[in-house]
Amino acid sequence: MRVVPYQEILEQKFKRQKELLDMGAQMHANGHCFHYGRISFGCRDCFTGEQSINLFHGTQCMCHCPYCYYNPTREEVLLNEQQEQREIEFTKYKLREMDNYRPAIVSLCSSGETLLYIDTFERYAQEIYPLIYAKGIHPYTFLYTNGILADDAMLERLQHIGVQEVRFHWSASGFSDEVYAHMKCAKARGMIVTVEEPAYPPNRDEILSRLPMLEELGLDHLDLIELHLTGYNWDAMCQLLPGDEYAAYKDYFYHLYDNGMTYDIMEECLRQKYHFSVIDCNSGVERCRNNLDQDVCFSWDCIAGMCRPWQEGTGFAARMKNGKPYRG
Repeated sequence: MRVVPYQEILEQKFKRQKELLDMGAQMHANGHCFHYGRISFGCRDCFTGEQSINLFHGTQCMCHCPYCYYNPTREEVLLNEQQEQREIEFTKYKLREMDNYRPAIVSLCSSGETLLYIDTFERYAQEIYPLIYAKGIHPYTFLYTNGILADDAMLERLQHIGVQEVRFHWSASGFSDEVYAHMKCAKARGMIVTVEEPAYPPNRDEILSRLPMLEELGLDHLDLIELHLTGYNWDAMCQLLPGDEYAAYKDYFYHLYDNGMTYDIMEECLRQKYHFSVIDCNSGVERCRNNLDQDVCFSWDCIAGMCRPWQEGTGFAARMKNGKPYRG
């Protein structure tokens, strides 16, 4: 794996983007969001920076993905009960005392497997959500999982705490039939189902071959995430992807270029007219999320039609851009 200048990767991406735009792909958020179809409502926070709550807990996982960029020792760093309650009370304080704190998107996630910590997330939801509802907001809530534990009983628990969307990392289980069955169960329950996969080039053909299954499932969204390279997975990636065929580049983080995998998949979806959305969640999105680019959103217009609609309640508090409020 070689390291190349960011500009070299951008040139390759821009060439493919132009071809895909001619086929019906779309670009929003001043060029930072490249996609096909309306993407998940939960994704918009990355582009607009609107108020949200990210409940992050735990490190343990039953899978061993070769590209995982978290600490492979899975050393558990958990808040004790007193610390957890302090975090909850701080969020509750903001909800009670700050009129302009109006989080309408909530994500449940972990650096391991989120559903191993369902008891903790239930506790968070029971204490925090009533205060969000009291502001007239029905929050859009989504959760990340490898899907192994997401059986019908677990999905019922998730719906009970207000989860609308489940994002499945299907390849973590080796694209198992069990996880596919869990995705079907989530659809049967009326949940929004997303497959969220790292753009790991060895998985290209595996994903391409399963696109008809995802269409049959009634998938809502396919999110392809440009792989982060960290001190935890760099050596493994160099061993698994040797030579000059694969390239890494530095933007906000180091990222693995997917050799066109994401756009190959998007092109196939465009050709087949599949009904689920596809997003290239690349390093540009990371820049938006971390507010490094000052040209992300200046008005609602630049993200109009980007996301699947959601009942927003009384809506979001506007961020400030150049001293003026703006919303997207």
